[in-house]
Amino acid sequence: MNTIKFEELLGKHLSYVEKTVGSNFRKNDFEKVKISLYSSQNFNMDFHGIFSHFISVETDKNDIVKAITIHFGEVINRQFYDSFIEKYGEPNHIYVMSNIKVISETSPHEIDDPFHQNLTKREGDLIEGTFEDKPLFMIWEKDGFYIQAFLRHKQNISEIMFSVESPPFNVKSNKKN
Repeated sequence: MNTIKFEELLGKHLSYVEKTVGSNFRKNDFEKVKISLYSSQNFNMDFHGIFSHFISVETDKNDIVKAITIHFGEVINRQFYDSFIEKYGEPNHIYVMSNIKVISETSPHEIDDPFHQNLTKREGDLIEGTFEDKPLFMIWEKDGFYIQAFLRHKQNISEIMFSVESPPFNVKSNKKN
């Protein structure tokens, strides 16, 4: 079970996080933004019943931690969710996609092409839902920090982000009936 309280690492220097997490981070350079992003593939942790091998840390220009993201090679399941809400309470928001429409699709021109991909553009509405509705993301608004869970069901991956800043989007609350 998780013993690291990621919310307590927010606002600390990256070197403190490295000691606490027990992982050395590799810096990924982004020249035109005022943040630094560090990642470690040497990370190994059972976090609420799901194992993670990858963690990323966003810092300001002085390497003070603004966000920590734990990446999972599977979608968060009900057991994880129940364990997580025992520790952090119910999420303030659970958003699911609704009224999804295909806007455009492209297909490969040549079947023999060794590299090809199909691209599909979709639009839809984000509405409040439940965990059983296979949410796209969930948000916890805590005192002094935020938790965001991103679930990508088709790709079978998910992420949990602890951050000092609120999510960069504002979704209207349309309660699902």
